[in-house]
Amino acid sequence: MDKKLPIDLIRERGGSASIGTSEDGAIMEMIPLEGRMLIIKERSVYEMRLADDIDPKREKPNIPPTSQRLIVSLGTESEIFSRTFLTAKRLFKPEYFPATIDTTQLLLLTLEVVQELAALDKEVNDYLNVEKKASDDYEDRKSKKLDHAVPSIPDLKTRCKTIFQKADQAYQAQLSIIRIFYPDFSNKFNYTKFFEFIKNKYGEQDNFTKFLQEILPFILLARNIHNCLDHWERTETDLKDFELQLDLSIISPTIEINYLESKLDRVALVQFLPFVIENLVVIYENMIAFMSIKNLKSDRFMQSQIRFIPKDKRINKHIKFAYWLPLGSEGFYQQ
Repeated sequence: MDKKLPIDLIRERGGSASIGTSEDGAIMEMIPLEGRMLIIKERSVYEMRLADDIDPKREKPNIPPTSQRLIVSLGTESEIFSRTFLTAKRLFKPEYFPATIDTTQLLLLTLEVVQELAALDKEVNDYLNVEKKASDDYEDRKSKKLDHAVPSIPDLKTRCKTIFQKADQAYQAQLSIIRIFYPDFSNKFNYTKFFEFIKNKYGEQDNFTKFLQEILPFILLARNIHNCLDHWERTETDLKDFELQLDLSIISPTIEINYLESKLDRVALVQFLPFVIENLVVIYENMIAFMSIKNLKSDRFMQSQIRFIPKDKRINKHIKFAYWLPLGSEGFYQQ
């Protein structure tokens, strides 16, 4: 029997580790992904790696037994995280798909989508707070008859540019997921071509085709806003800061666009920006379900279906889809 080296004794002894902080809440799930462990807490996700994952040849005795880093400040309590990553975790199970579909990579890419959505959500909330403060300060000054200086957000365009950049990056990550399910969908193509691809594959009356036809105008709208804001010479997207009216009331900042196939009449950013996030989440959770439905194994012993879970049967109120088996009088939802 080979004699153990000091580093072996260090690596093989028992131990414990605290993940994150008490503000993150309790650990709810743990998922192994490509040599690392995702620790999902109520309000955050951490990556934990063992020393042997980093130094498998055991050449560096100073590496700590475990290391951790924050992945995203969203967890099981988050509606965004539940409707995206936790929905993907529930549906992207390797036993339901052909071996050609890499479910581990699907989850890793979904994590990228979540990170972009979390950054987008933060940017939108930061903007909403800035707008509210500027408006409240104006109303306070007006009530005290101090002055009528018009409120302003000097970096309005920069903030909006960042927001729509994050939205576009989320779409790009989604396209990477699409190509795992559909490797024959060219890397040169975007969502417009994907709609045509699915229509040709499944037919014009297929529910997946109809869904893509319905969401395509919004995807193009978000992309066109991003493209216009990203190029200073483009004027088709019009952002307006606060505007003072004759009665001394103010109109809050607005956006409008008339570019290519996208037309958006003037609308308040405080209404439009939360709508952008909600649409992104709706699109992603439904894309997860549709692509899974279309690519399930055909040779499973018991054929599964993906169904919408009635609200009164959901374990996590935000997760809407699950595999359904024809067991019992009402069937069984795998949650």
